[in-house]
Amino acid sequence: MAVVNADSLKSRSRPTTILIIAALLALCMPAAALEVGDDVQDSVTIGGFTVPLPPGVWTVYYVTESADPDFPTAKLGLILPRGKIVRQAMYIRAARATRHTGFKPYPYCERPYYFFEETRSNQAGNIQQCWHMRAEALTGDGESSERYASLLEMSKRNGYFLPLTMIGARYHFANRSKTLRVSVGWNPDAILRAPESKKVWRFEDWTADAIVADPRKKVIMTKFKKWSQDWLPDIENAFDQSR
Repeated sequence: MAVVNADSLKSRSRPTTILIIAALLALCMPAAALEVGDDVQDSVTIGGFTVPLPPGVWTVYYVTESADPDFPTAKLGLILPRGKIVRQAMYIRAARATRHTGFKPYPYCERPYYFFEETRSNQAGNIQQCWHMRAEALTGDGESSERYASLLEMSKRNGYFLPLTMIGARYHFANRSKTLRVSVGWNPDAILRAPESKKVWRFEDWTADAIVADPRKKVIMTKFKKWSQDWLPDIENAFDQSR
């Protein structure tokens, strides 16, 4: 029978113990905070939600978290540059209601200029689920002004071509204690050349009426609608699985 030295057992078990402790610490420690300029891919965690990302390496251009103890909110802006063109953009807004009082009905589930809209529920203080296909003007109006300033600054610093509008989907999920809003958009100027008189596409060029009047635009938006509809369960899962 082989005789095993106790000190030898301790020596061999020490590396395993260290690895187990390191793994437990990794689970307990929060993920590193995102900063402007960071590159991310596959998924991103913000405000307690792990949100999937479309394929590619995305760059953070805007990130902020509120200090409101009753309604902590985290916001994240991402772009997908290829060469010197911003091909896609994403915006994620994650909020909590620590008193579980619910949210008001989301006023932007439906708008006349949307190409497509679907509202499953939009009740005050209860479950809210809607998504839509729309054009988004990249301007500095209202809540978007600080985010737009960050996007403009990054684009100028890197020499990116930044469109005046994006086309794509926005998803909204909420209940009595949390809300998740995700927008994903494509640069229409990288897909279809604007008329020479316009130089670049504008918001009014991608309203529902403008799309119906141009078969090329309808084909493009129908394709993105299909992609966005297929992606809907992933966003819904991100909302349901959040801690």
